[in-house]
Formats: sequence, C-alpha cells, structure tokens
Amino acid sequence: MWELRPERSRAFAEAITDARAGRPRVVCIDGDSGMGKSAHLRRLRAAADGFRVLEAYGDPAAYRPPFGVLQQLGVTRTAADDGTLLSPAVAAQALRRVIDEKSRDDALLIAVDDAHWADEESMDALRLVLERTAGDRLLVAVASRPLTGSEHLPWRGLRDRLDGVAVVRLDGIALAEAAQIVGSSSPTADARTVERLWRHTDGNPMYLRSLLGQYSWEDLRDADELPAPVEVARDLDARLSAFDADAAALLRAIAIVGPSWVDRLDAAAIAEIDDAATAVEILLSSGLLVARSGGALTDVRIVHALVRAAIHQSIPADERRRGHLRAAAVLNSPMRRLEHEVAGARRRDEALARRLEDAALAARASTDHRREAQLLQWASQLSEDVAERERRWLDSQLATVLARDVRSVRDRLSEIAWAGDIPRRTVVMAMLFLTESRIADARHLLEGVSDADLSAADELTRTRILVLTAWTMLVSGAPTDRVAAIIRHLPATAAQDVATASFYIRTAGQVAGRQDDFDHLSDDLAAVPLTVQDTPMEDTSRLGWRGAIYSLCGFAREARRDLAEVVSRVRSGRVGGTGGVDHVLYGFALWQDGEIDRAGIEFDAATALALDRLPPLVQAALPLVPLVRGDLERADRLLEESETVLRDLPWTEAIAMLMMAQVARRHAGDDEAARSGYLDYVRTLFGADVASASHPSGAIWHLHVALARIWAGEGDQVEDHLIAIERDMIVPEWAGWARPWLVGLAAERDGDDATALRQLRDAADRADDELPLYRAHLHADLARVASRAGDDATAGDASGRARDLYARIGATRYVERMSAGGRSTDAAAGADVFAALSDREREVATLLIAGFSYAQIAAELFVTRSTVGFHLGNIYAKTGVSTRHALTRLARS
Repeated sequence: MWELRPERSRAFAEAITDARAGRPRVVCIDGDSGMGKSAHLRRLRAAADGFRVLEAYGDPAAYRPPFGVLQQLGVTRTAADDGTLLSPAVAAQALRRVIDEKSRDDALLIAVDDAHWADEESMDALRLVLERTAGDRLLVAVASRPLTGSEHLPWRGLRDRLDGVAVVRLDGIALAEAAQIVGSSSPTADARTVERLWRHTDGNPMYLRSLLGQYSWEDLRDADELPAPVEVARDLDARLSAFDADAAALLRAIAIVGPSWVDRLDAAAIAEIDDAATAVEILLSSGLLVARSGGALTDVRIVHALVRAAIHQSIPADERRRGHLRAAAVLNSPMRRLEHEVAGARRRDEALARRLEDAALAARASTDHRREAQLLQWASQLSEDVAERERRWLDSQLATVLARDVRSVRDRLSEIAWAGDIPRRTVVMAMLFLTESRIADARHLLEGVSDADLSAADELTRTRILVLTAWTMLVSGAPTDRVAAIIRHLPATAAQDVATASFYIRTAGQVAGRQDDFDHLSDDLAAVPLTVQDTPMEDTSRLGWRGAIYSLCGFAREARRDLAEVVSRVRSGRVGGTGGVDHVLYGFALWQDGEIDRAGIEFDAATALALDRLPPLVQAALPLVPLVRGDLERADRLLEESETVLRDLPWTEAIAMLMMAQVARRHAGDDEAARSGYLDYVRTLFGADVASASHPSGAIWHLHVALARIWAGEGDQVEDHLIAIERDMIVPEWAGWARPWLVGLAAERDGDDATALRQLRDAADRADDELPLYRAHLHADLARVASRAGDDATAGDASGRARDLYARIGATRYVERMSAGGRSTDAAAGADVFAALSDREREVATLLIAGFSYAQIAAELFVTRSTVGFHLGNIYAKTGVSTRHALTRLARS
C-alpha cells in the first residue's frame, strides 16, 4: 500500500483524534480528476478505526435529486406531506437525528466522495449541521474537485470560516509516491524511467496507473516518446478488442449509461449479453470496473471518469445512440429513461418534447421543481418551433428559481434578458429577485411591462405578473387601494398556481386587514378549527395566517396557540416554511407574553430558515430580544440594519414591527431627547403619516405609537389610538388597562399629577396577566408618580411589582434602573443568573427549565442531542449546579 505524505497523515490523525474526543472536525480533500481523492478518502476511513461510517457519492447525472446525498446518508424525510421540498435548515435537522442515532455508541464518520457532483441542497444542509455542532463525536470527510464559480458557495464559505476544518490539497503525487506505485507492479523498475513517467504524467496517479496497466514495463522503458492521453484512450479500445466479447460489450454499455452506479443486470440488458456475472468478474479483476459492495447483485461503475470518458469516446456514434435507446427501455428510474431518450434522439423531436413537458408538469404538481427544470430544459432542446423552444427554456429557468437554485439562474441572466417573450422572462427575473428579497428591483421590473405585452401574454403568465406586481406594491409602500384594484380583477385560479399562490393569499389577506374588511378577516379567522391539532396539513398556511393576524394585533395567547402548531409542523418537516416568518411571528407572541429567551430561540430559528436574505418582517423583529435583555449595543446595530432595509422597501407591516422595536428601544434607554424626538425621526424615514391612527396596523402597534405621542407632547392625539384599539374587530383584554395607563401618562406629561395618579391606580387595579413587560412599565410609572405625590405605600407596592415583573422576564436593565432610583434595596434580586452563559447555552437552559426533553431541545434549536448534552455540561459548570431540578430552582429563585 502506498504511503501517505507525513503532513497528510498528521492532518488525518489529528482530525480522527479530535472527533473521537467529542471535538467535531471536517477534512476536505481537494484535487483535480485522477489525483487520488477517492484513494485518500479510503485511507482516512481505514485510519478511523472504531468509527461508524456513513458514505455518500455525488451523482454526475444531469438531474441530481434534491437532498440525494442526504438520502444516501439515511435521511428519509426531505419533503413535506404535500410533497413540497423542505428547506435545508429542516432537512439538516433530519440529518442530525441520523447522526444522533448512528453515533450513540461510536464516533461517526460521514464520507462524501465526488462532492462537486453533490446536489446543492444536501451540501447546504451539511453546512448547517456543522455550523451548530459542539461536543459531537463526528468527523466529516468531503472529497471534491476544486470548486469554482457558483458551485456550492455556502459550503465553501463554511470551509473558510469554521474552526476545525483541515483542507488537504492534492496537486499531484511526489516522485517517491510514483516510485511506490510503479514498484508495486514492476519491482525491477529503474529510477530514471520512474522519474520520466512521473514528469510525463504531471504527477497524476490515475494517468500513471493507466500507463502501467496498458503497457509492459519494457515498452515504457524503451519508448522514445511516452504515450499521450489520447493514445491511452486509443490503446484502451484496442485492449478491449482483445477482451472477452461479453466483457467488452458490458463495459461499453456501462460507459453509455454514464458515470453513475448502475445495476449490473440493467447493464447486461443494455449490452444484450446473457452471462453478466462472468463479464463483471473479468472487468473487476482487470481493474476497469469497481463494485459498490461485495454482494452478488451489487451495483458497478467504471473505475474512474477518465477511463469512462476514454471508453465512451471510442464507441461509434450509431452504437452509442442505440445503447442510449436500449437504456431508455431498461432502466428503472423514469428520469434516467427520459435522459437516455434525449441522448438517443437523432434530431429535434416535438413529440418527445411534449412528453417531456407533460412529465415536467407532473413534477411541478408534486413540487419537485428541480426535476421540472431539467425536463423542461430537455424539452426546449428538442423543440422544433423556435418560440416553443424559448418558452420551455424560460419555464425551466422559473422552475430552477422555485427549486431555490438562484445561483444557476443568476449565471444565465444575460441569456434571459435577451429572450423575446417579455412577459415570461419578466416573471422569471421577478421571481429571482423576490427569492433574493430584492423586492424593489422586482417591482421596478414588473411595472415596466407594457399594457401591450401584458395583453399578449397567456393567461397564466399574465396572472403571475399581476399577482407579483400586487405583492411588490404592497410590501414597498404603495397605496392599499391601488393594490386592491389589482387583486379584485384576478381570476380565481390565482390561488392555485404553484409559483405565485402564496403571494396571492398573503396579498389578499393583508389588503383585507388594511381596509378593515371584517368579512374577509372573519373568514380567515374561521377558516381553521380552534383545536389547532385538527387543522388539516393542507390548511397549515391558513392557520399560520390566522396566527399572524393575532400576533400583529396583540393577541399573544391566540397567536401562540396557532403558531406553535405551525412551527412544530415546520420543524418536523411535515410542512414547508415561509422563510422564517412564521417563527418570527411566534417569537413576537412569546415576546409579548414576557418569554424573552424563548422568543430569542424563535428569532434564531427564523434566521436559520431564511434563504439568502432575511425577509423584512424578520429583520425588523430581531432587535426586540436584545433591547429587553439590556444589550443595547446589539439592539442598535440590528435597528440600523432594519432601517436600511426598510428605507428601500417600505413594507407597511415590517415598518410597524420596526416602529414597535424603536419605541421599545427608546423606552429601555435613558435618553429623554431621543424619546421626545422619536416621531419626528421616524417621519423623516417613512413619511409624515407613518404614525397616523388611521393605519390598521394592529392594537399592539397603536399602544407603542401612543407612547411615542406622549413623549413628543402630542397627548391630544392619544385618544385616536385608543379608539382604534377599542373599535377593532376583536378587542384585546389588555385594552381595559391600557386606556387609563396611557391617559395617566399623558396627564403626567401635561403636569397634572393628580389625574395621572388616579388613572395609573385605576390601570394597576384593572391589569390582568397579559403583556408583562408593559404591566411592569405601568407599575414603574405608578411608583414614580406616587412617590412624587408623597404616597410612599403605593409607590413601594408598585415598585415591588414592577421589579418582580422585570426580573421574571429577564429585563435586568430595568431592575438596575429602579435600584439606581432608590426604590429597591435588593438589586441582586433582579440579577440574571444566566449572565455568564453563551447565547446557545442560554437557549438550552431556557428550554430545559420549561420541561423540554433532550430530543425536544435538539429539535427546537436545530442541533443534535449530543450538542445539547455538551452545552448542558457547560451550563452546570458555569452555574454551579448539577441537575435539571437544581437549575430550575436557581432560575426561579
């Protein structure tokens, strides 16, 4: 056996040792074709003694099923119940469950060969797994050709930034390694000829072995000129002619099938031979074929892509075409059969193009957009009519966007821009921009379609343009009545189109909410049962929409009821996600309920589920957690990022979320000038009427804006916001104490302390158990006014209630502020017992105290159970406890 270079051997040994000790490691083996990537991967696997091994291979076929590599690793769920492709974040959790199961007793090695041919979804899921591993006895080894351009960009980003990644670059074997290879087949080889061969092959071990296998040592030693690669291919064909006829026919058939693994009996049928077993044995012993396993019915493939290419090139064109057609009749996979029909076509074939398009429509119905895209691309290539060719190609690009492969489409933008079908190319580019959250660009593009082009479009394309136009107008600040005018004239089929139905449903629902269309909203609220577990899977989006209405209107309990079920279905992979929006709205409901740490968990999940960019609503909500925890520097950074996004994309609902975060931030700070100037500030950002009480932005938004009105000295307009809360379709229970609280604060701002004290007492007496952060604010305000009025008993009682509420939800900055004001003698009572924990450790502790099991915590946080155990060990060490019960007592003390 050839020896590893010392530096590579050390890299392998260190990675194995670390992984065995619970320090996850990644080894990337990079090299061009023939440089020995697979051989090095086998050496690493052999050195990982005692590891359980999961293996997968990239597939060089034209169609690579989404999550195909993950399925090879044992992941069984990669699509939701309705067939919708899961997001990589959710599929990654399925891989984590496999890792937990397989590494229960042993360390685990995941080996992925030919990763340059792996599907994007699998590599992205593997990246997400590795980003959150800690404490897992896991080694991941990935062999690939050097990745360039847009190939696996997220994976390459991980390699560059993650600690614990070792990159082994194979740039050709050394002279000593070449001597070992030559010596194993020709013990009498002289050093001069070995060096000559090494230089001639440029250190490529595959090429070197090919020469040694096809020529005698004497021929190589005595040759004036060593054979070039093309001569190796020619001589390989000559070698086949001397083979057993059945073996040669089988090898050519396998070359025609492609570089993927092939069932040996299928290969025999394509080769039209009877004795496959003998032919396979001849080819295995000759080193031209390799088997996936030792079983009698094992799959086989040609030893290397270089050899396969040489054999394939030597087959006459007519024989290749007949082989493709036999493969189309034999192979089990419908997709592979169609691929070989395409390869066997002599000329453009409209009948075959129509069959391919029909298959693409079936793939679209099952939401396998990657398959749809490939089938449409083949259909385009075979189309006889030029216009049909372009139509099918543009539809293939749209399917590629829907498959989330935005980089492939972006690489073809110049071709798309030259397409003559303006409406269809507009849909493709607009969907690309929307997938990338470039909503302003999408709106500009859509509004540039002329009436003449729109009229000339087919009904489906025209409907898609109008739906996307309405959506982009809605989220970029256009008047609601203009959006409504578009929605009203759309056909009923708009809610059924796979590509744009979600945009239509959300646009119609938000228009109804903005226009106080109580009938439409009532239908939305009644569309699913109150027992949310009884909601059919196909109605999950309706349940999520109802939960969104509740969350944005300040009905935390109802929102939690609905959205907890939705996010549970997303996490389990039963339904697809909405880019994190469901999670952030669930987190907002938790935030309103005072469960700040759990809200942070959902916000983190929302960012993990987002594709390339955060949706504006997700972006706007992120500052809410750090500002309550007192991390104002982080909150300010997130607020600045959100403001930058929404200046260019003034989506009403996202602006409403941002305004709530801005008001909460100013309340958490001590800058009175920032509070009093807030309304002027936000008006400069988003327009003079951004705080108008006529905005149907929900009761919780009106509560925040009313506070800002008081700070700005606009107390006379607070009543308008209170009326808006009390005249909504459903009035929140907390409205009963919000009115006297806000009226009291307005009176205090006007210098009327007597009215302020009376109103704040009334509010405190009415206060229920909703909105704990704001109830704490109410009691703190009452303590301040009562103290100024000399009512020490009321002030002391209100101060204690405020402090307890602040401490309970982890708002330690407020506790410190009250202690500094002299109204509390026990500052330590509000101390954050988890202050020393990292963010991930804090999340684990929060869920553990809430009664979640290890498996449930792993699912909630998108980590493995081993990672949960690792973080829990750190938590116990940092808090000085050793059991779940002791940790719970500590937190609740």
